[in-house]
Amino acid sequence: MAAPVGSGTREAGMGGEEELDWAAMLRFDQERSAIEGRRHDATAAGLRGDAAARSRYLEEVAQLEMLPRLWEFGVRLTVEEYQDAVRVRSWMIHEQRMAADRASRRPWPPGEHPDRHIRYYWSRDGRLLYVTTARDDGRFVANHGFLTPEWAERLRREIPLLADLVTRYETNQEAGRGHEGISAPFDVPLLGDAVPEPLRLWRERVEGELRRRAAEQAASRDPEGGPRPRPDAVPPGR
Repeated sequence: MAAPVGSGTREAGMGGEEELDWAAMLRFDQERSAIEGRRHDATAAGLRGDAAARSRYLEEVAQLEMLPRLWEFGVRLTVEEYQDAVRVRSWMIHEQRMAADRASRRPWPPGEHPDRHIRYYWSRDGRLLYVTTARDDGRFVANHGFLTPEWAERLRREIPLLADLVTRYETNQEAGRGHEGISAPFDVPLLGDAVPEPLRLWRERVEGELRRRAAEQAASRDPEGGPRPRPDAVPPGR
């Protein structure tokens, strides 16, 4: 399982993770695996004369292109930033699959969820909580960390608007009730190519942080592109 994800900005991980280019990995996942895959599906649907499927795939492409291209900022991503972006894309793909499923089957009965194991919750300030059942013993994984008391407390600090939701999951975990009785604090529909407000806020926050780091990185270099000398550095030849 992936390392727990937080909202920190330290460079990626330990044990060799700092050598990984998370921005390049994100680009491959997002452009090649997700977007290009949908474009190929749309082309195939058009060739077989399935106009409805082609239209749906092209709509999914437009939705995936709402996601920021974080690799274009020219700074290294942390493992937390990479996994946060992957989590948001996973939410979008999950919503797309549910929409396709609803279009091909009768509507789900009230209170019934088509996926018994996975839930995504957006806060109003644009932070995403992902919760899934990890094992048959009823344990939860929330944002890539087992829902231990320490991890739950960290989530409450990082997503304060969903603090009560985290506590409810702790209670359900202790009672072995899974997702029973828990619903989204408010709905975040994915409709056409209209950017949902929480997604817009998330993107604004993430891009703002990367712009800040890019500016700091640029300011630390001289006009020739090399690092600026320290003020107390001894000139060559002395």
